[in-house]
Amino acid sequence: MTDAWSLYDRMIAQVPEGALVRSVVMGAHHCLVEAECGTGVAALHRGGARLRMERGWAGRPLRELAEFAKSWDFEVASVGVAALNAWHNQPEQLGALGLVADAPSLDPFVFLAPVAARMAAEKNDGSRPRAVVVGHFPHLAAIAEHADVAVLERSPRADTDLPDTACEYLLPGADLVVMTGMTLANKTMPRLLELARDALTCVVGPSATICAAAQGAGADLVAGSVVADAALAREVVTCGTPLHGSGALEVVTCGAPLHGSGALEHVLAATPRGRVALA
Repeated sequence: MTDAWSLYDRMIAQVPEGALVRSVVMGAHHCLVEAECGTGVAALHRGGARLRMERGWAGRPLRELAEFAKSWDFEVASVGVAALNAWHNQPEQLGALGLVADAPSLDPFVFLAPVAARMAAEKNDGSRPRAVVVGHFPHLAAIAEHADVAVLERSPRADTDLPDTACEYLLPGADLVVMTGMTLANKTMPRLLELARDALTCVVGPSATICAAAQGAGADLVAGSVVADAALAREVVTCGTPLHGSGALEVVTCGAPLHGSGALEHVLAATPRGRVALA
């Protein structure tokens, strides 16, 4: 097994030492890091150890903040992922990653449905492809038309959801695996990618870090986001609520949906294997 920290270390090492943080905002559902090189967001993952994150990040190195992606406090780790995204999820960093510009949709639950249909057509034994989705996402019906779908969720929301520990049993032998980018914050991503190495694997959501390290670890498709309007993203994350305190780490008590606000632009990066699957 590859060192589980190597994925994190490769992502962090690519953040330049000279890039500095401007501010950090934590809302009810997302967090945002503004840096000299750009703005990154991530879904706020709760759980893990209960550690405190100090204030006063303005002017400090972005790479130092990105190190928090390795924290066992998942809220703190979410800020670390947002810091990673402030560097990696920028247009100037994405050009060499095989961006898909000709897809009719960048919504994974739209573009993966014909992929599942093709997998079903290629079966010659009468069986259906097996799809495993890590995280309880809506809009799975289109994929379920062509594949048997199992949903793994740490906190099951539906009677049919399976606990995330089922990954050890279901990911090997799966044909299609879709996982939330929040798995980077909760430290399950390295193992999930390893278990899914024989499947077409897609990492999705605003937390998804779009970079060569993720692709090299086994993410054939990364359906993430870049911040298209930093001011609007900050407004949506903070929900227009007065911020508590005056430090560089600002904590607010409400949130609003970030997707659909116009603050983010969807981006899809594909490895050669992923591009073949989309063809």
